[in-house]
Amino acid sequence: MTRRWGGDFSIEYVKNWRELVRSFKGPKVHLTMYGEELGAGIEKLRQSKSAEILVIVGAEKVPRDIYSLADMNVSVGNQPHSEVAALAVFLDRVFMGEELYNTYSNAKFRIKPSLRRKKVEFLENEDRV
Repeated sequence: MTRRWGGDFSIEYVKNWRELVRSFKGPKVHLTMYGEELGAGIEKLRQSKSAEILVIVGAEKVPRDIYSLADMNVSVGNQPHSEVAALAVFLDRVFMGEELYNTYSNAKFRIKPSLRRKKVEFLENEDRV
């Protein structure tokens, strides 16, 4: 995905998630319905000034110990919600909406806003698969 759209993030599967959470050096934020209010959590993150944040997004049966392993349990609303939606709302608040206008210099193409059709701007010679 980053090869085409740009950016420098990665995703990996980690079998021993408890060890990952314990060893992570930056703030560990668990998104849940049962935590402190989102705005207060975001303020604490801004004060930490850490370059990296571990965001933990559980599902309906989150192991109890995640609440104590996380530095912060942040409530993204107090009603049942989608984990993807919780992550989107959290990231939007962290980046103060700026991520919506982010462009990456290493992108091969990008979508141009259009009311009625799909407009793709090719930035390099990209094989159209």
